[in-house]
Amino acid sequence: MNFKSLIQIFLLLLILIICGALYYNYLHKKPSLLNKKKIVIIEEPKKEILGNFIKDIEYKSEDELGNSYIIRSKKGEFKDKNPNLIFMTNVEAVIKLKDKTIIRLTSLNANYNILDNNTNFFNNVNLDYLTHKITADNIDVFFRDSKVEAYNNLVYRNLDLSLIADKVEIDLITKNSKIFMLNNEKIKIIKSN
Repeated sequence: MNFKSLIQIFLLLLILIICGALYYNYLHKKPSLLNKKKIVIIEEPKKEILGNFIKDIEYKSEDELGNSYIIRSKKGEFKDKNPNLIFMTNVEAVIKLKDKTIIRLTSLNANYNILDNNTNFFNNVNLDYLTHKITADNIDVFFRDSKVEAYNNLVYRNLDLSLIADKVEIDLITKNSKIFMLNNEKIKIIKSN
């Protein structure tokens, strides 16, 4: 083989590599991250199983957008009706958003779905998010939908403001909140001095 043939083979391989890279980067269809959110379990729970009861539960998960969800509980119980649902006691949860914002939740009890990470917190529920604090009887986290809903005896507090309403919905992606009353009453706003 002569030098001219080696150069031709090299150029042909280079052209094939460039064409393959261009096809993969620009023409190959990638699934939309906005339409499809896949929940990935990062770590299996650390637990001690005693019949239907579990002690020291910890679940970690992450979606394709880079948001993560960690939930811990001192004790959990599987109910016979739905084996994917865990009734938790003394619950702490942390949602770490892609932009490094952290949301902390605590409650006496929660129902946690191990399949989709949706969690219904109840009994003395507290949510801390930047300078915002929410207390309510119920707070639901829909991790796959990137949404939080707080309702029943809801009190929202900020640096200089307290707000009493029936329900608040927070979109974790856009950070938009909707605050409303269910029976056409007015939202009560109390300004702190």
